[in-house]
Amino acid sequence: MRKVFPLSFKGKNFKAVILSTLIYTLIFFVVAVVMGCFDWSGTLGIVINIIKQLVLLYSASGIVIAILNACELLEKKEK
Repeated sequence: MRKVFPLSFKGKNFKAVILSTLIYTLIFFVVAVVMGCFDWSGTLGIVINIIKQLVLLYSASGIVIAILNACELLEKKEK
């Protein structure tokens, strides 16, 4: 999970959680603005909307994981 959400594991303090939340929010905002600037129609519009929803899901998941990591609710897997 650390490879997919690297920003969520930067630190366990309040400042790190706020910083990662802002970065994930900025990622989604930039993607939404760029994709919203163009008029997508038909099949391309559906594909673009799915991509935008996946970026939203990634951003929201990253924020949740950052909070769970800061609260030490994620367990480390021992190999």
